[in-house]
Amino acid sequence: MHRFIPLLLILLSSCAREKPAPESFTGLAMTMPYHVMTAAAPTERDKIKEIIAFTFATINATYNKWNPDSELSMINKAPAKQTLVLSPALESFLHATDSMVTISNGRFDPTIETIQGIWKESLQKGELPRIPARLIAAVGWNTLTINQGSITKEHHETQIDLGGIAKGLCVDFMIESLNAAGFPNCYVEWGGEIRTSGMHPAGRPWKVAISKPGSNSGETIAELELKDQAIATSGDYFQQWRVGDEIYFHIINPVTCMPLKAEEGSICSATVVAPTCAIADALATTAMLFPCFDEAKQWAVEVQEKHPEVSFWLVRREHPRDPEPSAPVL
Repeated sequence: MHRFIPLLLILLSSCAREKPAPESFTGLAMTMPYHVMTAAAPTERDKIKEIIAFTFATINATYNKWNPDSELSMINKAPAKQTLVLSPALESFLHATDSMVTISNGRFDPTIETIQGIWKESLQKGELPRIPARLIAAVGWNTLTINQGSITKEHHETQIDLGGIAKGLCVDFMIESLNAAGFPNCYVEWGGEIRTSGMHPAGRPWKVAISKPGSNSGETIAELELKDQAIATSGDYFQQWRVGDEIYFHIINPVTCMPLKAEEGSICSATVVAPTCAIADALATTAMLFPCFDEAKQWAVEVQEKHPEVSFWLVRREHPRDPEPSAPVL
C-alpha cells in the first residue's frame, strides 16, 4: 500500500500527574510508523514488545506483497490453473476480503495489482499507458477460486495486493493479541489506521481527530471518542502526477481499470469508523472509488442501514486543486 501520512492524531492528556499515562511504544514496520499504547506496568514492556514484533513478523510472512517469500507472493507467482494450499490464516482473510468485495459491489478488488504497477510507472513518466487486453481480463476477484483451503488463479497474470485491507488486519491482530495476553485497554495505530479496545488509563474513551485533507494548520473535520472501535482513512492526495491538463492519483478503480483523477465533486478523502480496522480500511478504500460524491454518499447510507455500527466521513473536492470538507455522512 502507498506510503501513508497519518491523518488521525491521538489527543493526549496534558495533565499527566492527575491522569495516569499509558505505556507507549513507537517504531517503524514495513516502512510505516506504528504507535501502541496500553495500560500496563513498566515491568510488562518486554512482553508487549514481543507481541508487537510477532504481529509484524506474521503479517510480513503471510500478507506482504513486497516480501518475495511471503505466502501472498507465492500466489502472485503461481501459474494459471495451479492449485495452492492456503494457510488457515490466509484462507480466513481471503474469505473476509470476499465479503468486502461483495459489499462494495466489486469496487474493492485486490486483483487491481495486476495493472497497478503499470499505471504508476507510466504516470511517473508523465504518460498514460496502454494496458494489454490480457491484463485487463486478469483483473477481477471472480478470476480466483478459493475453496476448501486452496486457491486457483484463472490467469497467470492475476496479481493480488491486500494493502487496502491488510494494514487494518495487522492492527486488529495486534489488538486481539494484546487482549488475549491480559491487556484489555489498548490503542494501536499503524500507518494511520487505528483500533482501540477498552478505555484510556485515565478512565475515558480514546480520543482521535480527523484532520482536514491538505491542511497543515491542524484544522479538523471531527473529533471522536472511540471505545472498542476502529478508524481508517483513504485519500487521493498522497501520490499524484500531472499528464497534460489532468491530475491523476495513485488509487486505481477496478471497475474502470483507470486511476482516480482530480475532478470537481469527486471524493478526495473517506474516513470510516467500524468495529474492526480491516472493515474500516476496506470501506474507506471503497468509498474513494465512486465517480462522484452523491454516489458515494448513497452507497455509504445503504451500508449504514445494514450495518449501523459503521460511520462515514466523506470529503468532497469542490475544486480539482482545493479539497473542501463536506458534512459528515452519519
